[in-house]
Formats: sequence, structure tokens, C-alpha cells
Amino acid sequence: MTWPKAVFNAPLLRDLDSQSREAVIAAGRIFDVARGEAVYREDDSSDAFYVVVEGAVSLSAVRRGDEERSTVRTASRGDTFGEEATLPGIVRRLGAEAVEDARVAEIPVAVLRRVMGRHEGVVVDRERRLLERAATRDLLGTLAFTRDLQADDLDLVLDTAVFETVARGERAYSIGDRADGFFLIVDGLVQLQTEQDGELVVRAYLTRGDFFGDAELLEIEPRRVNALAMGDCHVLRVPADVFRTLSDRNPGVAQGIRRIAVDRGARQAKAVDASAKLTQHVFKDLYRMQMARSMLVIDQESCVRCGHCAWSCAEVHGVSRLVRRGDKILTHLNVLEEGVAKPSASTGQRSLGLPNSCQHCKNPACMIDCPTGAIGRDPEGEVFIREDLCTGCGNCAKACPWENIRMAPRSGAPRASLSQEVAVKCDLCRDYEAPACVQACPTESIFRLEPTQDFSEVTDLLGEPGKSSARQVNARSHLFVSVAALFSVALGVVGWVLQSRGDWSPSNGAGYAAGWLGALGVMTLSLYAVPKRVVGLWMKRREKSSAVRLETDGLAPARPRSRVRIHYHVHVAVGLLAVACVAAHAGPRAGASIGGALGMAFWAAVLLGGFGALAYRSIPRRLARLERKSALPEDLRREREALFDRLYRSSSGASDVVKKLVERVLVPYARSALGPIELAFSGRSLRDEQARLRARVDEMLGGRGGEKLEGLDELIKTVVELRTLPVRRVFSFLLRGWLPAHMILTGVVLVLLVLHVGAVLRW
Repeated sequence: MTWPKAVFNAPLLRDLDSQSREAVIAAGRIFDVARGEAVYREDDSSDAFYVVVEGAVSLSAVRRGDEERSTVRTASRGDTFGEEATLPGIVRRLGAEAVEDARVAEIPVAVLRRVMGRHEGVVVDRERRLLERAATRDLLGTLAFTRDLQADDLDLVLDTAVFETVARGERAYSIGDRADGFFLIVDGLVQLQTEQDGELVVRAYLTRGDFFGDAELLEIEPRRVNALAMGDCHVLRVPADVFRTLSDRNPGVAQGIRRIAVDRGARQAKAVDASAKLTQHVFKDLYRMQMARSMLVIDQESCVRCGHCAWSCAEVHGVSRLVRRGDKILTHLNVLEEGVAKPSASTGQRSLGLPNSCQHCKNPACMIDCPTGAIGRDPEGEVFIREDLCTGCGNCAKACPWENIRMAPRSGAPRASLSQEVAVKCDLCRDYEAPACVQACPTESIFRLEPTQDFSEVTDLLGEPGKSSARQVNARSHLFVSVAALFSVALGVVGWVLQSRGDWSPSNGAGYAAGWLGALGVMTLSLYAVPKRVVGLWMKRREKSSAVRLETDGLAPARPRSRVRIHYHVHVAVGLLAVACVAAHAGPRAGASIGGALGMAFWAAVLLGGFGALAYRSIPRRLARLERKSALPEDLRREREALFDRLYRSSSGASDVVKKLVERVLVPYARSALGPIELAFSGRSLRDEQARLRARVDEMLGGRGGEKLEGLDELIKTVVELRTLPVRRVFSFLLRGWLPAHMILTGVVLVLLVLHVGAVLRW
């Protein structure tokens, strides 16, 4: 295919030889865009840049500091756009929309880099500078304060700005350093810190499009804050003398920058203050929150720890791609109110577990280190692994900062060039309509969210409010159960009274009919496990691999929901109706017969089922308050020894004052027989209990020995966990222990029911 000359007349492609042009043509494509149609949108994944063949394309963004979208520039015939794909972070800073019917050439950035590598020296350097200059121009165009810069001022910035990378945990500069530049964040997260009484205090969090380092430049003072990279950060540095020149030529620039910084600081102040007080807060790893595009979370306050999410994942994929162990965070969830994401006043702060499962990062580290290109990404941002290309080298597993990729046995016989193992990770069940773990949860406790849109504190800090779709409570299911409960109580009471008075008989009339309805209810109840265990009933394959998975409500994508949650509600409702029918059929009678034995087994199964429903309703919330991390029940067996070991190791190097406190206060507190019971019913959280114990210690000391109490808070944290351990074990047992007995009794009821019906029919 011959491409139009306009494509290769573009400055970036003008010097390509024939072989390079053929490579570009083979990998790229030319397509038509109707007027008003988007080529790409802001925040889309970016791995290509474009040349306008015909027509015109407008590039627009909501500039940092503005509220309304504005046009940054318009690309016409022969112009390039989308060069930001060459910058770190590979996400669009601007949206591109055709302002008239247009034809556009799309060129993958990876191909451009490859063909550029064939050229030598001056040509490569020129093309690289052209790319960086074009990308920088568009990046600066997303900032409100650059709108009024003259062309020569903007050229001055483009000529002198330098791209730099600050590794995770390193500082762009420290307190006291010479102020030598003004920084603009291209991608990443920066924390600004000051020192107060010898401790570091967080002042602000800065993300893509934010700038820092300006105040000291104008005042010609040393740095007053530390600028710490929370993750690998890519910044654009403008030299100090260039920034001062801009400020002198454009007096409004400095004021504009300061106004935006003040507005940002005011918005963040409350959230930053909260982060310093909550060790389990969402800010514990804010970089992870910023990177995650689709984070799997488990609502610890409703999760019944059944493990069905991991089981269903293993059933679908052969090996589970999620591990329920993980960190725990506290945050408020946004909900959608009139099209705007706002914190939900009704839910309060939520306790969310973060199981080990791929979060489909906006800038995946695993993709960078894959030598064969086995890791790909869908247009919707879902990251997946092509097993046929994976050599099993394990680079991706090592690169993932959160250990969400594991090595597993390869399915089928591998080729000679491939290893016996393959990298596996969550791909959101991309061959199916929705993830198995989400659809299989009986309490609808597991779901996927995007932190920058769904966690209100992260939205406040990172300034990315949007189309939040945090789950809403399904009130219809609860109404269904409530109606069934009211009807069952009325029917059961009436039937019981009539049976007691002899007006109804189990062998004829309404009492007889109630018996058959009760038998039907018992049979229906016994089928409850089928939809939960037969995955094929609700895991539907996608008809088109390119189709958008989620339906929309006109405002935001709807999250996948549980397919078995309704079965749980139906099970409870049918159980209530069955109880009413059995009461109306048999009344208070119980004899030494098959019918009497059936009645006893039935009521025992009902009591266990009712206990389980109450446990599911009340225990998870109490258990969540006492958990430091999201853990599996089997982990509790080894935790006591680990905690005591940590207690004695931490106290061994402490001062004599702390050792005395450990001996006389902390160890007796941890070993108190009634302490766990009191804590279980107190409603206090781990943090509340730690504050309570610390206040008790401070009262005992009366203000003495302040300088000798180093390490005391960590020891208090350990003994509080020791006190909660028995409670957590009991709660975990109560959530799980009743179910086997309930299932066995159900089996006994079914056997006795068959014998009872057989005996009745022989009459």
C-alpha cells in the first residue's frame, strides 16, 4: 500500500529511508474520522502518534488551573499530534477530535523508535529532539498559566527544558539545597515534606500536571521542603534563570502559579491531615492508588471469608489468580450524585482489603521488562499475558511492585523453546462478560474500583474527580426478603395456633397442603449450592473480543455485579416460607415417628441456618475493626507465636523503663482471659484500643520517662493484636463452623423427608 506524501513530509518522518518507510506502513494504518468524532480521549492509553493527511484535528484539555475545556492547538494537513505517547507514563494528556471530516495516519511509537535506531548520530538526535519538543509543547499547553505566553517565551522554555527521572524513594531536592530549577511533573507522584520538631511532616501530594520548586526561585532562597518521589517520577525541569526571565517578561505568570498552588493546598489540607493519623489509611501507599486503573477490593465489613472468589477463579483458569491475603485500607467511597462523584454520607469510612490481584496499572512496570512482548493491553486498559509468547523468564513477576504476577505450570505441552512455567495474572476474565470472582461472591463484597475516581480522599489529593461508579446497595433484594419474612411470620403463627386448637390437620385440608408446600420448600433449599458451584451457569463468554464489557447508564460504566447474591436472598426467603409451612403443617406436635424425627432435624437445620444468617450479618463488621491486614483464617494458627516473638525481640533492646512496662502492664494485658471478650463487645477498633492502652500507660507514668519510651508504641501495637487474636479466631470459626453441620443436617432432613412422604403415600 502506498501512503500519501503528506505523511512522510512531516518533520519527524522526512529523513526515513525506504526500508524504514515500509516498516512504518506495515505497522501503521490510515483511517477516516468524521467531524466531531474523537481520535482519542484524555487519559486513554497512548502507544501511537498521528499525522493529519486531510482535514483538521483539534487538541483540547482542561488546563491545570481552569474549570472549562479549551483548545490547545489545531493540527491540519501534514501536522503531527499525539507525540506525548513518547513520554513516560503512556497516557494521553489531551483529547483529539476532528473539527472537520479528516483522514489520519496512525504510527506506533515502538515502530518509530525501532526505525530511528537504524539511523546514525545527527539524524537520530534531531528526531528525538523534535519528538520531545512537540510533546513538551502539548504538555505545557495543558497548563493555564502558559496560555498567555508569547511565542518567543514558549520557544525559550522548549529550548531549555530537560526531561529527568527521579527513582522511587529518591528526592528531586532536599531542604537546604540550592534552588536551580522549576519542575513540572510529566508522570508520577511527588510528596512535599517539611521538618517540624525533628520529624518530617507531609505538606502536599503532587501528580501529573502539577509543578513545584517555584517559590524559592523567585525569592532566591535555598529549598524549604523535601520533594520525595513516591514512585518512579518523570519531570520536566526548567532552569532557574529561564523561569526568572519568564516571570520578568510576564508578571502574571508567578501569581498564576501561586494561585493554583494555594487552591491545590487548600483542597488537600484536610485529607493530608487525616493521613498522618491513620496508619491503615488509603494514603499508606498513595502511589499504588494513583497507578491502579482497576483495583480489586474486598469490603471487609461484609465479606464472610468463604473463599468462593478464589475458588471460582481457580475453576475458570485452572489456578487462582488472586490471593485473599493483602493490605487493608480505610477510605470513603464516592458515589455518583447527579453525574458528579461525591463521598457517600451513608457508608462512612470503609474497611477494604486489597487481595493480591493485578490492578491493571496505568503505566505497567511488567510491560517494560517483558522481552518478548507477551504482555499486552486492551483499549479499555486491561493488561493481559499471551501465554504462547511468554517464555517463563519471570521478569514481569519481579518487576511488579505489588507481587501480583506469579509463575504457574504451563497448560499443555510447551514448545522446546519455552519453559515449563508461565506467568499468570488477573486479566479481568477477558474471555468472559465479567470477572468470576465478582460474579461468584454471595455477599457482593468483592468488586473492582479505580482509586482516583472512587476513593474520595484520593480524588481530593490527586484532583481527578470523575465518573465514579462505586456500588450502590440493591434495595430490591432486601425488600424481597423482608416481605417474605412478614408473610412467613403471619402464616406460621396462624397455622401454629390453628394446629394447636385442632382446627387444622396434618393429614387433610389446609394443613395437608402446607405440608406439601413445606416439602417443596425443603427440596428447593437443598439446591442452593448448585448455582454457586456450577460455574458454567453464570460465567458467560463474550461474543466479541473487542466489545466493551460493561453496560452504561449514560453517566458511567456500570460495575459487574454478583450473579449468586440473589440466590442467597432467595434461599433465605424460601427458608422463611418453608418454616411457616412446616409450622402450619405439624404445629407443636412431635412424636416418636419418622415425622417427629423429620421435624426435629428440620428445626435443628433451621436454627443453624438462622444462626449463619445472623453471623453473616453481624460478625464481619466487628471482625474488620480488629484486623490489621486482610488475612486467611488458616493464618491465625501461626500468628500467636509470631506476635510473641515480635514482642520479645522488640523489647529486648528497649530501655529499662519500657522493659518494666512490658513485664508489668503489656504482657498481663495480652494474656488477660476476659480482655478479649470485653474487646469483642466494646465496639472499639484496633486504633481505638491502642490509644486507650497508651493513655493508661501515660497515666501510670505521670509524665515521667518521656525520653526513655522509644519503641513503646510498637510494643503497644503488638500486644493489642495479641489481645484481638482469640476474638478473631472465634469470629472466624463462627463464620465458617456452622456451615458443615447445616449441610449435614440438610442431608438428614432430605432422607427423612423421602421416608416420611413414602409412609404418607402408602396410607
